[in-house]
Amino acid sequence: MRNAGEGELGGCGVRVVVPRGGGVRRLAWPALAALTAGAATTPLWSSAFLPFQDAPQHLAAIRVLADYASPTFAFQRWFEIDLRNSQYLGFYLPAAALAKFLGPQTACRIVLTLAAFALPAAFWLLLRSFGRDGRLAVFAPAAFHTVPLYLGFFNFVVSVPVAIAAVALFERELGAPSRSRAVLLAATAAALFWLHPSAVAFVVGAAAVLAVTSGRPRPRMARAMAALLPAIALFVGWAALAHPARPDAGGDRPFWQPFREQLLDVGRLGNVLLGHADEVFVLVLAALWFAVATVRGPRVRPERWWRLPALAGVILAAYLATPVGLGYAWYIHIRALPFLALVTLASAVPARRRLTAGLLAAAVALQVGYAAKLVTLYRAFDEEADGVALEQVLRASEPGRSLVSLIFQSRSRWFQFDPFLHFGMYYEVERGGRARYNFAEVPWTPIRFHSGAPPIPEPSDWFVHPERFSSRRHASDTDYVLMRGGSDTPGQAFTLVERAGPWSLYARWRGARSAVIHPAR
Repeated sequence: MRNAGEGELGGCGVRVVVPRGGGVRRLAWPALAALTAGAATTPLWSSAFLPFQDAPQHLAAIRVLADYASPTFAFQRWFEIDLRNSQYLGFYLPAAALAKFLGPQTACRIVLTLAAFALPAAFWLLLRSFGRDGRLAVFAPAAFHTVPLYLGFFNFVVSVPVAIAAVALFERELGAPSRSRAVLLAATAAALFWLHPSAVAFVVGAAAVLAVTSGRPRPRMARAMAALLPAIALFVGWAALAHPARPDAGGDRPFWQPFREQLLDVGRLGNVLLGHADEVFVLVLAALWFAVATVRGPRVRPERWWRLPALAGVILAAYLATPVGLGYAWYIHIRALPFLALVTLASAVPARRRLTAGLLAAAVALQVGYAAKLVTLYRAFDEEADGVALEQVLRASEPGRSLVSLIFQSRSRWFQFDPFLHFGMYYEVERGGRARYNFAEVPWTPIRFHSGAPPIPEPSDWFVHPERFSSRRHASDTDYVLMRGGSDTPGQAFTLVERAGPWSLYARWRGARSAVIHPAR
């Protein structure tokens, strides 16, 4: 039996706001949300290279997991697989399974595409769970093309819709306890541990705020929170064992940026392009949302409507208190911003007017137009990367060897951050072997350097200072040096093998013949 005052979905505790109209009209808004998500995924499939900073690292890890036993790639010589390092497995294992049949590039894009479509679906569930207008889900795909994606935090990007769905399930469990829903909530929250610990922290923190503000009896709150105990246990165990700082990275002390900069970064969540197209897009989209939230007209406020705005305020406070970095981990604070954006978007209570529908349709059109702009820029990034030249250079190398990349030109004319910083990993993706700098050097990935073939140790920031490369130090364990830009050679131990466009490949020589190729090649 339902409790008095529960919503029509059984457990929301509020009456769900649904636009008037027949079944076709009600299906129109989920279809528009799906259309917007489809537009957001189109750029992923429009270029050969993804302009995301860490993308080559993830592609290489997928390749290693998918083809670890391949003798051509010789990964077993260079790496060991340790699935106890579980932080990325929720992204890597599905992608690696797909990569066995489709290759790492396609597999990675499929997983990201699924995450983009999951955003409006999870957001719709959140809206309905809190008695909000489901039509607001058309805004959700705008959270996809933001800073975490362009930094290449793929596992975190995938965790966002899962975390939003977990919060929605928790709210429903608060309203109407159900054994089957509690099991689903427990499984969903625990699954987040294998995607990203930040998402687990968000769900647990959000659940605590929502429970305290729910007005429900304490036994009801305790029962709902109990479903999160497996996720909490996993998180606490990970936090107790994890050591994000490396001995040469300045110890365990976190560091913060100035408060003003951290506050300004809230508005920079969508700042991923050079130029002002992204800023204009965010401003217009924010204006449309504000108009939807404030336009005059009849509206039905859910009971305790203020809980979502209160949760947004708590997320903002947590974001401002979060450090930027700790040892290996950087941009820690950025992880709070997608959740802040989505909870803020869900806080609106639109008026039931045709004008509201028009504003929401305009938001859809705006996002489709922005996606078209991104397609143009992704293709321009392909030209800038000069994939034909990179392929030519990599073909001059033997597979399964060791390579160090020196990226003197890591920035792009079109995108923020350093999208070329890890392009040396495309040797590992296409030719196998071991490329550096490599995420196998950090403690939380399932791929470790083989204990029998340790790389030359380097300072924590060596890969962003290619000018510090010492050919004498690396001559003992490096077969190739791949360079992008740079006017000098990597040193006497290496001789030019191939040059095309901005890319140059140098090989280690021993006497009259190379250790890896013939001089005449």
